[in-house]
Amino acid sequence: MNALIPADHRRAKARETFFEHGQIPTGLIDDAIVNSWQRCSAASINVSERVQFDTVSRSGLLELMDSNQILLEAATQPLEQLGQTVNGAGYSVLLTDDKGVALAARRSGRCANTLINGAFRQGVNLSEATIGTSAMSCAVSERRPVLVSGVEHYLHANRVFNCAASPIVDPMGRVLGAIDITRGNPLEPGGALSLVQQCSARVERQLMGMLSPWLMVSLGWEQNDLRASGDLLVALGQEGQVLGLSPRVRELTGLASTDETLCFQDLFDLRFDELVDGFRGRKQPMTARMHSGLSFSLRPVNTDARKTVRRSSANPPAKRLPDSTDFGDPAISRQATLAGRAMEKGLPVLILGETGTGKEVMAKSLHSGSMSSSGTFVAINCAAIPESLIEGELFGHAEGAYTGARRGGAPGKIEQADSGTLFLDEIGDMPLGLQSRLLRVLETREVTRLGSATPKPVRFQLICATHRNLSEAAQNGDFREDLLYRIKGMTVRLPRLAERSDLQSFIVDRCRALTQGSRELSQDCLDGLIRYDWPGNVRELIYALTHADALAEPDEVLELCHLPEEIAAPTTVAVGSNRTVNRGGSTLKTLERAVIDEALAIEGGNVSRAAKRLGIGRATLYRRFKTASEDGP
Repeated sequence: MNALIPADHRRAKARETFFEHGQIPTGLIDDAIVNSWQRCSAASINVSERVQFDTVSRSGLLELMDSNQILLEAATQPLEQLGQTVNGAGYSVLLTDDKGVALAARRSGRCANTLINGAFRQGVNLSEATIGTSAMSCAVSERRPVLVSGVEHYLHANRVFNCAASPIVDPMGRVLGAIDITRGNPLEPGGALSLVQQCSARVERQLMGMLSPWLMVSLGWEQNDLRASGDLLVALGQEGQVLGLSPRVRELTGLASTDETLCFQDLFDLRFDELVDGFRGRKQPMTARMHSGLSFSLRPVNTDARKTVRRSSANPPAKRLPDSTDFGDPAISRQATLAGRAMEKGLPVLILGETGTGKEVMAKSLHSGSMSSSGTFVAINCAAIPESLIEGELFGHAEGAYTGARRGGAPGKIEQADSGTLFLDEIGDMPLGLQSRLLRVLETREVTRLGSATPKPVRFQLICATHRNLSEAAQNGDFREDLLYRIKGMTVRLPRLAERSDLQSFIVDRCRALTQGSRELSQDCLDGLIRYDWPGNVRELIYALTHADALAEPDEVLELCHLPEEIAAPTTVAVGSNRTVNRGGSTLKTLERAVIDEALAIEGGNVSRAAKRLGIGRATLYRRFKTASEDGP
């Protein structure tokens, strides 16, 4: 009967039932929304609360972008294409992390709603605890697409929102975040949900591909269907180990998340070597039955799959970094070429550079051009994992090794990197005890899991990175000298961003890549970016360009005023006259007053033009001038 009641009436009735009568509105609205209402009520959130869409701090945003780097990389293109698709219909597009913080936003040029525009900004906290019920929080909590319209939002102030969101689940079954589309007008329920579902599915396929599996298998319903399914995927390693499953395969197998190590035979009644032999013999599809009784036709996903499965684990194809590898800066390119040659001889590579200079980017590039490129690139940040956990992460554990150990045990990062590349980031922060164990692995080429006495042979290319001075650390007893000699077969030094010889072209290229070629930088903006010292290096540049892209109107050229305040601040911006401001011995306020005076003098006292020259708003200029004047001459 409830389905026959108009949607608006059902929503109003549900709200009355819950908020006025204190009862559960069964069958009137999506259970996901009711569950959210109950959580908000239990948290004593007032339905009449004013909504404030505050952004995280600058340092918090840098950390946020860094910790969600893989998700952002996988979602960039799908998000851009979704934005182009829905922009004309007045939808704004949002990507959030699993906690509801906005990672990326594409505001519709047709949206004039200040509340929506205020919410759809990078770094805004849109968690349920902050803004109440939303499609994003419901999608993440329920692990399924959810539509939340008007009064279904817990807070009165948010009833102008009409949202549809779909969760993004990684190959290990973890919810990473959500894709959301929102507008002020009512949604078309089926169409809106379909759009976000398709976008999140594409991001999930990108995440599967980023695993660099030895073999990707597609499950099909029909023997004669030659098309590879995009949503029934299994990523496999060289020994048949399951690297990842697409969400729909998880539904079929009943595996919400991968809590234990799985192999192909744990899912199907077909041996992995039989599958590989079948693909080698061009027998496609191969038929296999899941242990649940469901039967599927299995095919390699990409067109190079037959070539992939022919590769011998003992003799991977020779591949080297091209002599012409170009990283923009000639010095970096030269070092990369030499490092590639060193890797051909089996030497390890040590990458030195400040945080944010692109050490992992360099490591991935070296891996892709090496003889180990057919294997997996396995990265571990030695500084980001607690000391109590890092040993298990590196070496794995046997069954029963400790309380809570996985049944059957689990391989560590070193085992996972077998036939591939092991990247140890911030190795200078590795505990001394583990340095001894790592040294033994490098000497014996064998790894022993925690709780086991049986060593396993491993063969991998080693790349390490650090921002620390390891020679000095070795002298102080903080780093083993013998390990240092084993990891620095070839050293690559990455300069600070501000020291790159190709800084201007690098900034322009990053801007084009980040905005899919839709933005240009004004000369003032580019000059400001070149002058800045970049303490956060490339990561800070990405943050600054993303910030500018979010603030600028669609199709608008990026100006100095769109950049974060610390970059566009008067104390860091030259005013462009022939005169120079003497900075020696001056306080920050004195410098600010001097630069403001300089800009006003050049523009003949015209405040609007002076503000534009400095890249700030008129009101900001007035405020700073007033503050500087009150603090002294």
